[in-house]
Amino acid sequence: MGIESRRAATRPKKASPPILSHEFIIQNHGDIMSCILMLVILGFMFQITAPLAQIMVVPQYNETIALPKDAEPQMYYRSGLRDLPSLFFYTIAWITAHCILQEYILDKIQRRLHLSKTRMSKFNESGHLFAFCAYSAGHAGYILHEMGIHKDVTQLWIGYPDVHRYLPLTVKIFFILQITYWLHQFPEFYFMKVKREEIRARTFYSVVFLLLISGAYFASFTRLALVLLFLEYTSQAIFHLTRVLYFTGKIKNAGNAFKLWNAIFVIVRFASVVLSVLTLWYGFRSNETPVIDFATGNFNTSLIRINSLIIVVGLQIFMLWNFFVFHFARFRERHRESETAQQKHKKQKHAKKVRDDSKDSSDSGNESTSKKVK
Repeated sequence: MGIESRRAATRPKKASPPILSHEFIIQNHGDIMSCILMLVILGFMFQITAPLAQIMVVPQYNETIALPKDAEPQMYYRSGLRDLPSLFFYTIAWITAHCILQEYILDKIQRRLHLSKTRMSKFNESGHLFAFCAYSAGHAGYILHEMGIHKDVTQLWIGYPDVHRYLPLTVKIFFILQITYWLHQFPEFYFMKVKREEIRARTFYSVVFLLLISGAYFASFTRLALVLLFLEYTSQAIFHLTRVLYFTGKIKNAGNAFKLWNAIFVIVRFASVVLSVLTLWYGFRSNETPVIDFATGNFNTSLIRINSLIIVVGLQIFMLWNFFVFHFARFRERHRESETAQQKHKKQKHAKKVRDDSKDSSDSGNESTSKKVK
């Protein structure tokens, strides 16, 4: 024990990276971002910095008005360029939350699983996306329930833009958190040392989510976006949960969850196409405007409406195509494996029959020889 303790004491410690070096920033990015958040919050304590802190933390463009459904005036919010400081602040907040989830939950699970680097990267990706998609589906579902869109689907287009441009606080926060989550993905490629071959796929879906959500938020197409995001995040949450189960070794549960996801994925694609066509092709066409009116927030032109429909439907078709190609390839692979197993079984059966026949012939030969000797 004494020798081992002396060896441990004389063993050189790993040198910490230089301050402000790449490795230092990567190792301590969670602490750095949390310090920035604390500095912004401390800004509320001083009169000089309070306006800057307020524009970064508090949602902007608030108005107290009475919409047609309200019995008395309520507080509502709109979108605009003053949301940009809030987007910066909440992007930093997401980076901090990402670091907390990684360090205190996912890393501890990984130490027990002993995953390879490739599986570890996929496990981290699915772990973060499952947590985010589960939260987002719950938040969007709560908002849709409060709006009562499941009772009257015409609310997706009726009242645009006069009613749609005014957002309750929960909707405003939801879209700010959505935009900033997909923004924070890009610095996380650097902080998490994501491999180059993985960055391309992650960048693609991050950019798609970021552009579509930002466009829906600033063009006041928030109600349709809420429904589509609720459907998509429900499907994504199940998918990433199945991957987490698979990487943690729960193969049977993962198989059952994958079967459930296969059914939900197809249903979500068709439901998204139906709702998009119903809203963008039939609903918004009734109050179309020839040009964009920035003063009233009316973006319901034929160009924007039709191109939005093409983009949404095209994405659903693209995802369905990849889904069917993947499952067709798996079907062919399993069919090939089953044929190989059958051929191998036939060869083994034939070889066994040949051995049995040769053994019987040798036994009959020995019997005839013994009879001749007698």
